[in-house]
Amino acid sequence: MTSSGDDSGRGLRLVLGTRGSELALTESRPIADALRALGHAVELRTIRTEGDDDGGSLVRADGTAALREALLAGEVDLAVHSFTDLPTAPTPGLVVAAVPPRQDPHDALCATPGVTLRRLPPGARVGTGSPLRSGQLRVLRPDLTLVDIRGDVPTRLARVLGPEADLDAVVLAVAELRRLGLADAITEVLYQMLPAPAQGALAVECRADDAATLAALTALDDPDTRFAATAERAVLAELGAGCAAPIGALCVREGIGHRLNAKVISPDGRRAVGLGSAVYTPIDADEFGRRMARSLLAAGAADVTPLGDGRASRLTDFHDDQAPWAPGTRLVGRRVLLPSADGPLADALRAAGAQVDCVPLTRTVPVVFPRLPRDAHWVVFTSPTAVRVLAEGGYPLQSLGRSGVAAVGAATRRALEEHGVRVALSPEGSASAAALARAFPSGTGRVLIPGSALSSPELAEALRAKGWTVMAIPIYTTVPADRVPAEVSEAWQRGDYDAVIVTAGSVTAAVHALLGEPPATTAVVAFGEPSAAAASGFGLRIAAVAATQDGPGLVAALADALPPTPDAATPPTRNVSHTDDSVSSVCEPPQPHTGTTPDRTT
Repeated sequence: MTSSGDDSGRGLRLVLGTRGSELALTESRPIADALRALGHAVELRTIRTEGDDDGGSLVRADGTAALREALLAGEVDLAVHSFTDLPTAPTPGLVVAAVPPRQDPHDALCATPGVTLRRLPPGARVGTGSPLRSGQLRVLRPDLTLVDIRGDVPTRLARVLGPEADLDAVVLAVAELRRLGLADAITEVLYQMLPAPAQGALAVECRADDAATLAALTALDDPDTRFAATAERAVLAELGAGCAAPIGALCVREGIGHRLNAKVISPDGRRAVGLGSAVYTPIDADEFGRRMARSLLAAGAADVTPLGDGRASRLTDFHDDQAPWAPGTRLVGRRVLLPSADGPLADALRAAGAQVDCVPLTRTVPVVFPRLPRDAHWVVFTSPTAVRVLAEGGYPLQSLGRSGVAAVGAATRRALEEHGVRVALSPEGSASAAALARAFPSGTGRVLIPGSALSSPELAEALRAKGWTVMAIPIYTTVPADRVPAEVSEAWQRGDYDAVIVTAGSVTAAVHALLGEPPATTAVVAFGEPSAAAASGFGLRIAAVAATQDGPGLVAALADALPPTPDAATPPTRNVSHTDDSVSSVCEPPQPHTGTTPDRTT
């Protein structure tokens, strides 16, 4: 995919793959900007996982695995990861080409203003999804009640600072908070705790045989950060530790050398093996970390906690209470079919406790359209799909900078900004045509709306009523997917889904064509009135309509549609992905100890 240069002979054309979460985008955008500053053209492309079938996957099918598979397949040229998300074992065909300068690697306490760890009241409820953090908190404050929590960073903060707060504090990574612009929530940086290995560091990955991209990425590499992250991860690799093992490590520059501190701690915090080592002569970073691991084993680390535990989580050993979701939700234990790619809507549902199956039931088909006029006063985009179709068709989106550009919703705005387009108008809140129409100024001149052939005329009619001449040009259409995964069809027929979300008329048509009538036990929830009207046209009974076209609106509609269950306060036993950066979301099987005679670092 990488070319030798652009049309002017300068730099490379690179496609940077990223997951769709806000954190992933905030990690990827600075890398894209740094490469652009070096003269390369960079396009950000969101890669989402589309199901749970991990046959042939490098690792289990989550966002990181999907991103790496896209990289190996040549769909993207490079990918940016939180280094803690990558397995410690090398992956054939891929290489970490750059490790940029590290953010603060430490953990932070987030509580009400002025409250530090020492000032928390006895028995205070503190949330964390990390065994390492929990074990160390037990040492520092054995009186605390530790609560296992899940969800993205804003969701966790809401447990302390939101209107339904049920915790006294949460512990999060400083780096994540800063990248998301949430550093003001920090009330204390916990320097007394060792972070997870490589926390705060990013890994920029590319194909091992892509010499041009490798050379371009070398300029972004920070040798000290690479050395530190490599040494810390080598501790994990040599110990053969599973995801649940509470192991902390931090390597820092010390004069002309490096110092590495590492610790293995027991679930109750009562036992720990911690060592420090410094080197002032040249040494391979991987060997430095492995020496530390062998020293930890010699000191009895394997007796402190099960290092080879391959289960995805042993959090019940480390927490006093299991409350992964915020109070007041009625979605805990509910299974929801979302017939679209994974993204912010699914994240909002999961944060409310639902199990979400993201299974796209439609596919986009570009249509032949006339040359788009270049003299429009405004160009309006109603979906990220329209942005992608134009970009993949070779349309120079940057040329839209001469017009006023408007976007329906944050996702569409981000898609435009990732292609270098400045968005002049994008209403906050509900992502709907009606919201954009209300915010749009009155005036004369031409407005271009490139979009779906199936789009409602609502927006065009509203803008015409404000005096504009509107040209709505279809550039793509949406048709049902070729097939439905067998396990989804079987779950549908059995009535396993508590609800199905219809987000557009085309999605409703696909559900009807591919799955048939929903079982009586499956509620149909519409993502706005146009979707509800389309579903009614197919004879479907609508249980609820989202009042606002965003995550909170959808969660509220589902809560209205589904009666509360007797055990709504009890978390389900289904697997839930961790988003905490100190519990790796990608976990390779543990490696056996080699039996090598431990040696002491000097």
